[in-house]
Amino acid sequence: MNNIITEQILIDNGFEFLEHETELLSKYQKDTYGINHYVMYRLWTDDEHPIKLDIDNGWTNSGRKWSVHIDNNACETIGYADIDTLEQFNKLMEIFDSKFRL
Repeated sequence: MNNIITEQILIDNGFEFLEHETELLSKYQKDTYGINHYVMYRLWTDDEHPIKLDIDNGWTNSGRKWSVHIDNNACETIGYADIDTLEQFNKLMEIFDSKFRL
């Protein structure tokens, strides 16, 4: 079953709405890519080696709804993926050895 990720799912699972970042990037996303409701969220996982997850609905290379940027606990990029579903997100967390799931 493919369950599409929604803003409410992100909020319900502890993601923080990044108001300032959303405000800064909204006009660019709208003017450049025609995205009218740009949003960005962040969560730090509660793992032995936490990872930072930034997820937004800006332009993606694949046409999927969400992009996920993954940093290690030193804020160094360790991954990125374009996703749509809970299943895709959870597989990504498995790849990065995180216990966090949506």
